[in-house]
Amino acid sequence: MWLELHDSNGPIFINMDTVTHFQRVEGQRRTILVTCATRSGTCVTLQVKESPEEIMDKISEY
Repeated sequence: MWLELHDSNGPIFINMDTVTHFQRVEGQRRTILVTCATRSGTCVTLQVKESPEEIMDKISEY
């Protein structure tokens, strides 16, 4: 499932099927998502403005 989230440059589309976990950065207004590629096993860390609660709400809309 793809979600439209926002980073410091604007909209970013995240394939939530590859996200292993996400958490809020303490004391800051951003959330870190960790994604892993299925073939190479490479992990990438992304930072978005939405809170974990907002992300969960978007997931539950599907």
